[in-house]
Amino acid sequence: MGGSGGMGGMGGMGGSSMFGGMGGPSGFGGTSSGRSGGGGSFFGMPRSMPSERPSPRHQSSTSTSTSAPAPAPSETTRPLKLSLEELYTGTTKHLKVGRRLLGGSTEEKVLEIQVLPGWKSGTKIRFPRAGNEQPNGEAQDLVFVVEEKPHDVFTREGDDLICRLKIPLVEALIGVDGKKTIVALDGRKLQISLPGGVVKPNQETRIPNEGMPIRKQGSTKKKGDLIVRCDVVFPDRLTPSQKEGLKKLLG
Repeated sequence: MGGSGGMGGMGGMGGSSMFGGMGGPSGFGGTSSGRSGGGGSFFGMPRSMPSERPSPRHQSSTSTSTSAPAPAPSETTRPLKLSLEELYTGTTKHLKVGRRLLGGSTEEKVLEIQVLPGWKSGTKIRFPRAGNEQPNGEAQDLVFVVEEKPHDVFTREGDDLICRLKIPLVEALIGVDGKKTIVALDGRKLQISLPGGVVKPNQETRIPNEGMPIRKQGSTKKKGDLIVRCDVVFPDRLTPSQKEGLKKLLG
């Protein structure tokens, strides 16, 4: 099973939707769905995608050798873009997609994906036979691949979360008074105590068990760490009197 995902389950229609109307020879108007008629829902199971495609067969004669066209891929992939908040808490997504049928018509389906806490970029969710119908009568698999959206505050490094905290130069030199508040991905307000004394650029404070959920064997039992890195903000310019004052103070 590729990535760290599990089987998508039923949920409310509260998740955001995405229309699968991509053009191109591989379907859904490019992407495709399973071999059933009418409306309905499919449930996806994360699993590894084949790393190789079948090689084309060759026909040979006594004088020349020609290659038959390569068979159509057994699957088609689409990105599933998720925010850090969705990957932290989990959510349910409902995606409207279409597929191309063998007779030339198209069919639409609503696919449901239950996003589990701790999923990472690269997690794959497979819908067997939910893709375009092929000339041999078989339907492709449809595979969604998780892509993590950039976040304004946090960066993910493995199971840890990195938060860059801006501190003015004056505070960095004379010491930070009190605590700094950081709003976690689930909305909680965390009070962070920074080390006393002079704060150096990129100085870190680590808060255990406040990072991303860690999925092992289909469940989450602990989290990574939250790492607060100090970004000391330097002024763009100084007046002559400020420069003189700094020389007297630090010289």
